[in-house]
Amino acid sequence: MPNNNYQPSPYERARLEKIKRNNERLADLGLVDAKKRVRSSILADRKNRRKHGPSTPTKQTLRRVTRAAVTPSPPRSSRRLKRKPAQYEPLMDDDESLRLARKKFKAIKKKTKAANLNFKCDIPMDVFSSPLTGKEKALIGKMMEGDFLGKFEHYLTEVDTLSDQNRRNVVRQITKLATGEGIRYESKAYGWPEGCYFLRGTKIGPTDDILKLMDIGRECEEEWGRDHGNGWLLGHPLKKLYMFQQYHLQG
Repeated sequence: MPNNNYQPSPYERARLEKIKRNNERLADLGLVDAKKRVRSSILADRKNRRKHGPSTPTKQTLRRVTRAAVTPSPPRSSRRLKRKPAQYEPLMDDDESLRLARKKFKAIKKKTKAANLNFKCDIPMDVFSSPLTGKEKALIGKMMEGDFLGKFEHYLTEVDTLSDQNRRNVVRQITKLATGEGIRYESKAYGWPEGCYFLRGTKIGPTDDILKLMDIGRECEEEWGRDHGNGWLLGHPLKKLYMFQQYHLQG
């Protein structure tokens, strides 16, 4: 028998009141009839499909079917759990030339370490100028044999070895200084103002006061913007040039 004394809970009363308010708002907006028309259209479409069969598949349906027909990839398995050795798969850019370059670099590093040729010298932090004497300039000039940049690259390859990328970057920056082109910080976010160059129009060589140049470089960065490339704009190239200079002076 139905319970005539049933009273809805506060939650149910609130729910019914909300439904009533929503229906009244739909009526005010004139959307009640639109809702009925949409529902009727959907029901008629379903009835028509059951009667006449499926329609011509759309591009989206065909795309979905094509994806479903793709052969699934084999399940992944752990070689470590199977106690098998790790299987090396080269990267997309790990081609033969790159492997040979890495092998050559490792061989050079091993050779220089075995022969104790890796030259290191401390760069004074409290000295901002150290010009060479006439005798020292003549000594270095004689050692260069008219090929400063070639000797410098040879030094970075055989003595103070760097990776191929770092060596190319250092040689590129020092070449700009040796030819008088100067160095400009090209960066959309941190680049120097237009027309600002480090030592443009002055040719730099191994007989110059490198410590003084490093001090000028720091002043340029303070005025025009700090190098956000970890020192490869000026700092590292000038340090390598200073070590190259000292290597030949102590050689």
